[in-house]
Amino acid sequence: MKQITLNNGVKMPQAGYGVYQVNPAETERCVSEALGIGYRMIDTA
Repeated sequence: MKQITLNNGVKMPQAGYGVYQVNPAETERCVSEALGIGYRMIDTA
């Protein structure tokens, strides 16, 4: 996954995972799987 380096040296992925309109019963599983494959930015808005 392509990353950018912030001014403070922290690397941040350019792609995130969103859970907008995901069934609440599925959200935990989906986020867990996303983290397992390397996502580090999760949009839960």
